Amino acid sequence: MILIALLVAAQITTVAGTSDEKPFALVLEATYWHLRSDATITRERTTASGIVLGDELQHTRMLDALELRLAAGVWRDLEVHLVAPLALRDSQEWSALPGGTLAGNTINISGCGAPGLCTAVQPIGVVPGQSGRSGFFDPTIGIAWSPINQEREPAPPPGSLPDAPAVATCTLGLDYTVPLGGRVDDPTRVLSGTGHPEERLAHVLTAWAAFSKRFRVLEPYLKLEGSMSFAPGKAYDNCRHPELLADVAAANCAGSWKGQTGYQPAPEAAATLGTELVSYEDRARDRRFSFDARAALRWHGPSRGYTQVTDVLGKLTHADQYLTSTAQLAFYGHISRAFQFRAMGLIGLDSAHFLTHEDVGEDKDGDGLIIISEGSGAPAPDQNPNYDFRVDPVGRRLRAEPALFWGLSGTLSLSF
Repeated sequence: MILIALLVAAQITTVAGTSDEKPFALVLEATYWHLRSDATITRERTTASGIVLGDELQHTRMLDALELRLAAGVWRDLEVHLVAPLALRDSQEWSALPGGTLAGNTINISGCGAPGLCTAVQPIGVVPGQSGRSGFFDPTIGIAWSPINQEREPAPPPGSLPDAPAVATCTLGLDYTVPLGGRVDDPTRVLSGTGHPEERLAHVLTAWAAFSKRFRVLEPYLKLEGSMSFAPGKAYDNCRHPELLADVAAANCAGSWKGQTGYQPAPEAAATLGTELVSYEDRARDRRFSFDARAALRWHGPSRGYTQVTDVLGKLTHADQYLTSTAQLAFYGHISRAFQFRAMGLIGLDSAHFLTHEDVGEDKDGDGLIIISEGSGAPAPDQNPNYDFRVDPVGRRLRAEPALFWGLSGTLSLSF
C-alpha cells in the first residue's frame, strides 16, 4: 500500500493556469488521509506432495497523513506545483498465526554448510512486534500543461448545463520526487524500538497524460502514467549492517557486491478511468457540486524495498511484481471561485506476491560458476550478501496474500 495522489476529475485535467483577466493564479490545498491495510503473510513449506503455503503472520498498517499541495499558474494552462506529504502516524503491527514456523526455525541465515549451524532453534524476526514512523515523505515538484482545453471553447449561457464541446481536454504532466531528506528510513531501528523517518531517498520521475470531455452532466476521464525510480548513494543499504546478513557480507559488502545491495525502488505504471457527475452547476456564480467515481489499476515492478516483512526482519527485502486495484467515490464542492472542498472514500486490493526472493548470487569472476559459501566460511565472492537461507530459497519464501485496504480523505482548497 502506498500514499497515492488520488485527485478528482477536475484536477486530473484542470491546471492552475493564467487567463487574460488573471495573469497569475495560486492554489493551496490540504488533504487529510486515513488508510488501513490488512494482509496475511504466508510461507512456503516443503512436503512429500510438493510445496504448499501455510499462514505465518497477520500484518496491519495504518497511515494518517496530511498532503500539502501548492500550485502556481505561470502561463495560460500551465502550472508548476509542489506536493509535500506528511505522515502524522504510520504504524505497523504483526503477530503470529496458528501453525506458523518462524518461531521454530532452525535454518541459519548463512546456510547449513558447517556442522551445527542448523541444529538449534533460531527464531526468525521479532514476533509479535510493531513499528512507527512519522515525518515528511520525499517531496514532489512538477509541471502540468493543457495544450488542448475544452474550457477555451465558447461558454454556454450562465446557469445552463453545457452541451458537448467540439474538443476534449488534454493535460500532460511531469513530476519529480526529490530525495531531500536528511535522514533515511533505517529498518534496523525497529529492533531497538526507536522511531523511523519516512524518507526513502529515491529520485522518481513520473510522466502522465490525462484526457476528459464534458457531456452535459457527465465528464468522463482517463489518466495514464508511468514512473522510474533511481536510489542515490545515501539511500539505505542492507550492507550498513553486515552483522544482520549472511557470513559472506563481511567480505562481499566491501568487495564484489559493493553498491549492489541497497534500496532498489520499483518502476510503476497506472491507468485510471472514471467520470464526474455534475448534480448542480451555476456558472454565473462559479458554483458546482458533483460526484466522482473511478477505478484504477497500478503495476508495481520487482524491487528491493520496504515490504510488509521489512520491519519483522530488520532489513530491505526483494519483492516480486504485483498489481494494485482501487475503486473510489468522491463528492466535490466548488463553493466559489476561491473555495472548494472534497470528501472521498477508497477501497483497494493488492495482489498476492512474494516478499523474500533474492537471487543467491552472480558469476562475478566470469568462470561460468556461482560459488556460494552456505555458511562454511569459505570465500565466496559470487554470493549475494542479501541472500537469506531462511526465507529466500524456493520452499521457504514469505508471501503476501491478497491484501485489502481502505481509506477516507477530506480536502480543502483555496484559490487566489
